[in-house]
Amino acid sequence: MPETCDVAIIGGGVIGCAIAHRLGSEGRDVVLIDAGDRLGLGASDAAMGGILTQTEPACLGPLSTVIKRSRDIYQDWLDELTSISGAAVHVLDGGDIQVALDDAAMTRLETDVLPQWKNSPFAVVRLTAADAKELEPLLSDAVVGGFLLPEELALDPRELMVALGRALTLEGGAVRVRLGSRATGLESTPNGVVVELGDGSRISAGTVVVAAGHHSVHFLPELREHLFPIKGEAFDMRPPGATTYPLRHHVFTEIIEDGYEGYPYLVPRHDGRVAVGVTYEPRVGEAEVTDRARDEIMRGVAALMPAATNWPIEKRWAGLRPGSTDHMPIIGFVDVHERVLAATGHSGLGVTLAPVTAEMVSALIRRDVDEETRKRLDICRPDRTFVAATPAETTATPAETAAARARTAAARAETAATPADRAATPVETPAPTTP
Repeated sequence: MPETCDVAIIGGGVIGCAIAHRLGSEGRDVVLIDAGDRLGLGASDAAMGGILTQTEPACLGPLSTVIKRSRDIYQDWLDELTSISGAAVHVLDGGDIQVALDDAAMTRLETDVLPQWKNSPFAVVRLTAADAKELEPLLSDAVVGGFLLPEELALDPRELMVALGRALTLEGGAVRVRLGSRATGLESTPNGVVVELGDGSRISAGTVVVAAGHHSVHFLPELREHLFPIKGEAFDMRPPGATTYPLRHHVFTEIIEDGYEGYPYLVPRHDGRVAVGVTYEPRVGEAEVTDRARDEIMRGVAALMPAATNWPIEKRWAGLRPGSTDHMPIIGFVDVHERVLAATGHSGLGVTLAPVTAEMVSALIRRDVDEETRKRLDICRPDRTFVAATPAETTATPAETAAARARTAAARAETAATPADRAATPVETPAPTTP
């Protein structure tokens, strides 16, 4: 006889685990299936850990309402996980600093990006060069100005996955975790779904949630055209002697010079490490580290924070984000029986969107979707018209792709605003709210 459950979830990354935790806490009998020997071995393990409200171009379009809901409930979600699990998840709450290294970059920020930030529900604070250097003294002397995004948080995704994993095992038996089990197929009927496993066994579930990252296309062939891997590389560095946060903010810049386009991003960890990245290679499906990517990232780091070039690299990694054609997640039922539910395509926003994704999936399974949740689900629905956010993704270089994404996000801005005097230092939008 097949194993039975209310809900089977394929994929043990941050999205699958967040959904399993939510459903288990609501009293549903859940089986979580993952082929790895521990949870979070895919994109979640390779994530930088930014909880982003504005940095990613996708945050500034229709997805902003989904981002806002996730940010509003994030701290309560973390508090619940850490209370249940007893595991610490250290959160850096100083915000994200985005700086310009020359006048042309500052003009791009002011004309292309600032109007969108003003139109978002999140705060942005203008920084002079002196302001930026006061906040982060290790920034390059080339910095001419920038902006603080105070509501962007950062954490270590590995700590988050430990807390999620422990919370699942302490859920009172509501969630059964099947590690080392590879799902190979689904059969949907009006009465439920049968999940075929690689060892020949089967699981019979009332509902199946496919949260397997870019591998979700194996179970959702209708999404094959719109769901694909985006390879990214990054590494951990450690300033000599550092045992706690070596920076007070996560830091980002865009560099366009001499045929080079780079997007260096530094995220400090509570134990003294700094995660440094990151690259974008759409439709590359092999997660292998390369010297080319390391050199590309280090060139950007040298321009943004020269002192960091002397920090030793402790660990390098590559991962595969689940990308979608329009850079927005895919969440909703995909079969006529409403038994198979997709929760994938989060690109670089899986950590950011985990709590709201779990909330939306729970509402769908309960058949209890309020008006605000319905609006958020409509943005992510699997049967939407996918408008390509990046031209020629299959042939673009990582830098070309990132630049195109930024240009597309600028074009999506619903309103424009005249940039204020760069020397001024006001808060550009209302002060941040407490999540």
